[in-house]
Amino acid sequence: MAVQTDCKSVTKEIKALQLHDKPSAVGIVKKPLGMDGITLNIAITGKTGSGKSTFVNAFRGVSDDDEGAAPTGVTECTMEVKEYFHPNYPNVKFWDLPGVGTPNFPSDTYLERVGFEKFDFFIIISAVRFKENDVKLAQEIQKMEKKFYFVRSKIDDDINAERKKRNFSEEETLTKIRDDCFQGVRGLGIESPQVFLVSSFDLSMYDFSLLQETLERELPELKRDALLFATPSFNLEIISKKKEAFKALSTSTDDQFGFALVKEEINEALLKNDRPAAAAKITELMMKEKNIRLNIAITGESGAGKSTFVNALRDLPDDDERAAPTGVTETTSEVTPYPHPKYPNVTLWDLPGIGTTRFPAKKYLKLFGFEKFDFFIIISDTRFTENDVKLAQEIQRMKKKFYFVRSKIDNNMRAERRKRDFNEGKALTKIRDDCVKGLQTQGIESPQVFLVSSFELHLYNFSLLHETLDRDLPAHKRDALLRAMPNFNPEIIRKKKQALKSKVKYWATLSAAGAAVPVPGLSIAVDAVLLVGVVTDYVFAFGLDVPSLMRLSDRTGVPYADLCAVIISPLAAVEITKKLLLTVIAQLGAVAALIAAEEVLRWIPFIGILVSAGLSGTTTYKILKLILDKLADDAQRVFERALG
Repeated sequence: MAVQTDCKSVTKEIKALQLHDKPSAVGIVKKPLGMDGITLNIAITGKTGSGKSTFVNAFRGVSDDDEGAAPTGVTECTMEVKEYFHPNYPNVKFWDLPGVGTPNFPSDTYLERVGFEKFDFFIIISAVRFKENDVKLAQEIQKMEKKFYFVRSKIDDDINAERKKRNFSEEETLTKIRDDCFQGVRGLGIESPQVFLVSSFDLSMYDFSLLQETLERELPELKRDALLFATPSFNLEIISKKKEAFKALSTSTDDQFGFALVKEEINEALLKNDRPAAAAKITELMMKEKNIRLNIAITGESGAGKSTFVNALRDLPDDDERAAPTGVTETTSEVTPYPHPKYPNVTLWDLPGIGTTRFPAKKYLKLFGFEKFDFFIIISDTRFTENDVKLAQEIQRMKKKFYFVRSKIDNNMRAERRKRDFNEGKALTKIRDDCVKGLQTQGIESPQVFLVSSFELHLYNFSLLHETLDRDLPAHKRDALLRAMPNFNPEIIRKKKQALKSKVKYWATLSAAGAAVPVPGLSIAVDAVLLVGVVTDYVFAFGLDVPSLMRLSDRTGVPYADLCAVIISPLAAVEITKKLLLTVIAQLGAVAALIAAEEVLRWIPFIGILVSAGLSGTTTYKILKLILDKLADDAQRVFERALG
């Protein structure tokens, strides 16, 4: 019975993941639709405990326990106006407003305190009947000639409670709740209230589709597409709308739309329960992601530490045979590509120093075909020069992104520490301000300057640099950057775990498709081969393979044996084989029981094959989730032991 219950809960989780897929097209609608500078600001408000934060998370396509989710709980979690960007569409913002009428936010000063004139529309949420404070808020919004919508939340809880009654009717229950809300709000002074019944845990049910249609209809035309792309793919109609939009736009831009379109086709196949079609599209998506090219240009004057920075990003010491050559002389004499040792689709290009006799500033831009680069990092170990600024201005004319990195900060800090009144914070601020003022004086209006030590990426501004790159890159290239990043802080490990977790549903679907073939023992064999590749990818991503651990040991001075001593998972620091993986899976208890049940069910004609297909997906999902959690925990422990 325990296994059956566990199976149902995991299957439900897979379904929820399938319905809340995140389209991979950050900002892709901006240029073709003329959406530069256009934002969509959605205010979510209501009484404390009404489910506002959960609704915000559902609309953004994230789970309550995902990184970056709005915090939820039984207490007043929203204590201030909190802005949440859509994870894939940063021009769409959700504002989680504190509960109106609480001691911290009394109703008479609420509107003034939240500064709500910037919002495009308001969603007022309640888990029970709407109260006087809700109506007062709606009336004030109405005076400002803004749109508002009432959302009656937690409808799934109401339906579950009503099901216990003998003469239960879902339709009658929903009508009763809707009429009660409508009459209550109208009785408090709103003439024609728009009330929508919603479950944040299953947007495909009840009135969320009607809410989306209403918002789309009443928004200005320029903002409708922003809403459409940001809306989770919760039913076939919304998927169809997205597909048509992506198809219309795909001819005018790069491959970003191709990723978004394939993801919607996967959603469509899953909602139609067409596993073979879903599996084919997932395979297509995986191949697309594997072939994503990310080209990073590292440039600046000779001796600035470009090559050392290239090696640091590739997680290689300067004396590695694959490293970019470093030294006190001009070691970079031509454009040299350095593929990432683990992810060859990510290439760092070490460009020769600008302004040398061999590469004068005037000819520098013409000498290198730098239109192929995704972004540029301009490095200096002192103040940025006129040549650096000229280069930045030319890059800007090409509408490419560039970032200034002030290198060798560790050297500066060692020198400053000799002073009697040394203060690291003040010393870093002085260096940064000096760089910014120098660049502004030479014509760069708002320069982005990051202080970095290539030998200690976990210190200073490297994490901020990564966050900025992650935000500025198109969605389909973010994962490529994230995977290539060394594990320089706990945050990057958490982000990697979240990115890998988002793919688990795809592997589970592929497993379910394989299980529908009635051949003895084939499901386990197919899954084992699939899992070996996936788990190996996890180990490499977290830097738990032997070469990565050895390099970490050399770099930090912590013995390799000490790093291995904090590792718990038997899948780290070893070669992942089918035999090893099956041994580990056999020790996972409930998972082993699911596998046994799957193999038995597959020999029940027709029905057994269909049931075992779902069970295979559930098993694969559960195995990968458990392994991912353990490896991520190991990565955190290794980081703390090495750099803690």
